[in-house]
Amino acid sequence: MKSIRTSTRFWRLGATAGLVIAVVLGCQLLRAAAVAQALGPDTDILYVGDGSDDTVKIFRASDGTSLNGASGAFIKSSGGLHGPMGLLIAGPELIVDNQDVNLPISGEISRYQLNNGSFAGTWISKSDPNAPFAPRGAVIHNGVLYVANMVTQANTPGGVLVFAGDGRFLGSPVPCAGSMTPHPRGIVVGPDGLLYVASDPVLGGIGGQVFVFDPVSLKCNGIFINDAGGPGALNRPEGLVFGLDGNLYVTSFCAAPSTCPTPSDIDSIRIYGGPPSPLNAGGNTGKLLGVINLDPLAQPIGQKRATAQALVFGPGGTLFLPITFRPAVAGQVVTCNVVTKACNGFTGLGTLGAPFYLTFGRTDSGTLAYFE
Repeated sequence: MKSIRTSTRFWRLGATAGLVIAVVLGCQLLRAAAVAQALGPDTDILYVGDGSDDTVKIFRASDGTSLNGASGAFIKSSGGLHGPMGLLIAGPELIVDNQDVNLPISGEISRYQLNNGSFAGTWISKSDPNAPFAPRGAVIHNGVLYVANMVTQANTPGGVLVFAGDGRFLGSPVPCAGSMTPHPRGIVVGPDGLLYVASDPVLGGIGGQVFVFDPVSLKCNGIFINDAGGPGALNRPEGLVFGLDGNLYVTSFCAAPSTCPTPSDIDSIRIYGGPPSPLNAGGNTGKLLGVINLDPLAQPIGQKRATAQALVFGPGGTLFLPITFRPAVAGQVVTCNVVTKACNGFTGLGTLGAPFYLTFGRTDSGTLAYFE
């Protein structure tokens, strides 16, 4: 058996796509979901995977208003959806990493129509011998799909799996020398065109790394972040995304969940200097530049913690975070100002149970950058 494992202690990890998909992805037709759903050129949609009921829910990007109507969800257990993870927009379709939680079978990559949420088939079927067992984040870059597979079916360390637009398995990146045990979770294409992969070296433990790979040769290009973890350090990273400032934003968790938050041990978003660029010409590459503390989000309702597994930038350069874990209280999506470090509610409490990965209709499927 397997189940999704978050860093909040609650879950423990104990047929080829058709020609149409190959053509759409090969051409990188990243049409905005708002356009596909005929909501008008100035309106976008936020898609959020909800692990509490195996759904994908949608919200108006301008104000967080639920667009699910009486159905309660845009996609509801359709096509065998059981453990929604990474979400990507590809042409007229929403691509969903389906982890098949609590089932002794591989996960798969599923496709859904943006205009009505109907199941459109699988890109990578669970019957494929190379299917990911525990897919988390994913990106599409130059028509190629890269999937962070946290562990194998034999419960051995995972890796990044690479697939062509027609579903053919293309291989996996060469492990980085000197790295800790890799359990890839989040993935993004950086401003330098390289793949950045967040890895949890000890599932449920402390520490974290961000590997860098060449997306073509699949060779390791270095270890961008190498942190042994502990209070005030990088622990169990998953979501990662580059901001308009060129910096890398990464989710991180308390070292000791039973006692946090403390002044030195907090759930947070950690900000690191990005790769050398006109935005980062001061030698800050890989250096910790700041922290967005998430724990105060829980205080007004009398809770101790608020954590996020994934993150994405949205309209106006604002950071959007799904609050995955908030004891005894339904989850929600919040927005954070990366300058002031202040965060506020975006979707209402009770609209989501266990929000995880998210994407906007105008989110690039590779860099995860938002197109205004």
